[in-house]
Amino acid sequence: MLRFVRTAFAVALATFAFSSLAGAKKLDDKKEPKGEVLKKVIDVNYEFDKDKKKLTVNATGQVPTGGWTDAKLTPRVMKEAPKDGIYEYDFTAVRPTGIAAQVISKVKASHSWDNPPGDIKGVKVYGVGEGAKTIKFDK
Repeated sequence: MLRFVRTAFAVALATFAFSSLAGAKKLDDKKEPKGEVLKKVIDVNYEFDKDKKKLTVNATGQVPTGGWTDAKLTPRVMKEAPKDGIYEYDFTAVRPTGIAAQVISKVKASHSWDNPPGDIKGVKVYGVGEGAKTIKFDK
């Protein structure tokens, strides 16, 4: 009888351990969806608040369907400041996972930069291939 109880306890413990590991694996599977670089950047503009020394870059991009989410402007990491003073961004958004309206749509994103470098002369927002826009700042 004691052997049966020990065996039953060991089986129950093993079942619990494996189910816990399976549950942990499921949590890991739910990663953030990765954004894709947009194919077309339609417009880029900026606002500079001299009092707060804050630059805000705004961009509008074109996506092939409705339902795209989480549009972002991400500054490109550079080892040193660009010689031409044009800093670069990637424009990304997350593709819809389900059924989406089959209509060309627009997405918008912004990025705020506190205390931008003094040598900044403009920004370039990249899409895929030819889908980039550059704006130069007014003096």
